[in-house]
Amino acid sequence: MNAEINSTPPFPGKERHLLRAQLARITHAACIIPKGLLEVDEETGKEKYAEEFSMPTSPEEVKSLEIWAH
Repeated sequence: MNAEINSTPPFPGKERHLLRAQLARITHAACIIPKGLLEVDEETGKEKYAEEFSMPTSPEEVKSLEIWAH
């Protein structure tokens, strides 16, 4: 885990840093949430949980790809 990385373009860290970066990218790309769960706060511009969100409960709704967001 302390090995230098010889790559093109050059990577400025060690093997453990590259592994951590790859894990972060994979985790971020694999996260999904129900659409409508988050909304943007108009005052701060940051995301927050929607107050009037209700999670779909029927199996048919949960299976539908249209209710999920990346």
